[in-house]
Amino acid sequence: MKRFFIFLLLTVCVTTGNAWCQDKLALNNGVKWKVDKVTGANVAALQAIIKEAAGTGNLMHYKKAGGALQKGIAKMIRECRVKGADHQALHHWLEPLIEQLSLLNQAEEARAAEKAYVTITIRLKLFDQYFTV
Repeated sequence: MKRFFIFLLLTVCVTTGNAWCQDKLALNNGVKWKVDKVTGANVAALQAIIKEAAGTGNLMHYKKAGGALQKGIAKMIRECRVKGADHQALHHWLEPLIEQLSLLNQAEEARAAEKAYVTITIRLKLFDQYFTV
């Protein structure tokens, strides 16, 4: 499964040229960045939202997920207490996610919504690779 998502990420990067594929997200000298428990819980909630719409192929399901993700990200931003370099790293992870969410919410066809959904899914999975509570 991990190989599938890496392959999918590389495919998306090559075919779309998305800037987030070359973003500044990196480990902290080989160690995961630290986030507070509230931020970790909010990201887990975002991950749960994206799982619910998985593979539906239905524009309305993707739009519903997009609305829920929008509210979840707003909540995460409001409640975040991460400071310093950890906070900056969190922004490197979050900004491309917000860009893809915008594309999902603007999608008028299921195919476009699904494309944004896939990149959001990949981005949400990256959180666990780069951050710890």
